[in-house]
Amino acid sequence: MSTLAYRELYAPAHFGNSYEVMAPYEMREMLREAKFWGFTAYGDWFDAADLKHPAHNPRHEYLLPQAIRDQKLSSFRLAAQAGMQIDYLLTPNHVFLDQLAPELLAAPDAEGKMFGQLICPSNPRAREIIIENQRGFLRELAAAGIEVHAIGACPYDYGGCACPECAPWILTFGKLMVDIHEAAKEIFPRIQIRLIGWWWTEEEHRLFSAWADREQPGRFASLAGHIPYAETHPQDGRQLPAHCDPQAFVHIGYGDIDQPSEHYGTWGPSPAPHRLAATVRALRERGLGGFMAYSEGQADDVNKALLAGLASGMFDDPLELLAAYAERYFGARGDDRAAWARWLEQWGAPFTVEVAPARAEFDRLVGRAQSGWRLEQWACRLRLFEAHAAVLARPVWDADRRAAAARFLEERQYLYRDVWKLGLVRHVLNPRYAQPAWYGEYDALGARETTQAEA
Repeated sequence: MSTLAYRELYAPAHFGNSYEVMAPYEMREMLREAKFWGFTAYGDWFDAADLKHPAHNPRHEYLLPQAIRDQKLSSFRLAAQAGMQIDYLLTPNHVFLDQLAPELLAAPDAEGKMFGQLICPSNPRAREIIIENQRGFLRELAAAGIEVHAIGACPYDYGGCACPECAPWILTFGKLMVDIHEAAKEIFPRIQIRLIGWWWTEEEHRLFSAWADREQPGRFASLAGHIPYAETHPQDGRQLPAHCDPQAFVHIGYGDIDQPSEHYGTWGPSPAPHRLAATVRALRERGLGGFMAYSEGQADDVNKALLAGLASGMFDDPLELLAAYAERYFGARGDDRAAWARWLEQWGAPFTVEVAPARAEFDRLVGRAQSGWRLEQWACRLRLFEAHAAVLARPVWDADRRAAAARFLEERQYLYRDVWKLGLVRHVLNPRYAQPAWYGEYDALGARETTQAEA
């Protein structure tokens, strides 16, 4: 059985996720377990959303920009100490709040693919800021004794400019990355560029590859192709530059199915045993050299194990891996190993789970299980779906239905605060983007009751 040689955990610390708030001992444990299952590399992105430049600090205050910078430096250092390759990710023209001069701003696109705090790299002053931002943080990594092996370069999702001078954007992005790469080599002479194909179109693949082969042959080490939601591999036929290793960008923040949406743990941990097993098979069959696993925190812990454990060749069958997961973290022995694997497997398609039998089997198994946050998150998952089922079972918003809805919301708060130890969760990671279908009615009911009480 062949392995996928490059196995990166892309763990951006931002938006209030686990990686933004982990203490060093928690990060060490996460990295140790990631390596155990088979990850070989670690990546993070200095997301500048809502932040001023951490170095532009004449009063020497220690606020969110400085705290996030230090958190990332610490996590990179711990990953390097764990023996993982280091990938520094960027969306190059996404800059800090205090760098958004009106004359430097990027032009938005009609499709909504370009967003964030963006400046136009065709403006010489803006280009200088962009390159200096990246040079500055790479210097800090070097000063901290961290060897950076690669720059992970992504043109979209907090990136892009649609002005005429930057068209086509994919080529402007490529040329900008050449300049950043040259600056990076002043600090890390052997550093590579690994491209991230998130949202690239077929035409952009063709344009970029033709340009790279003509003007920058051999510059780009790999390209992690975009896998659309609910698919298992990058779209076939997408052109890559010569000598650029085809890889995949794998989203591990949701289960086997994409809809109804429960991304990023908004309904508890979401296993994807069948989707990720199919992905590993598809990547092997197509001769891809590896992947970047996109993770937004501890909610996808089981999917880290599934993807890396299958891709590394440690396991061939996802149920065997889930049984090993239950043994390692729940202390399962004997027949309980397979029983836990079946119980976890069903939650890949959570809205088809029969909640009462799931509760009975959980109660049978949990009495012999060892405690810990990994087990407790699954207890929360079950309680969330029990509360959800109780809401759906009643046709009108009587006291019992309102109590079930309140139970659901409080359980989710408990999961976030007490189990995953999260604080203010922001942007797409916030549960507001994956509410139950009944939430709008419940929320409006609360507003009406408040209005009537105040009246």
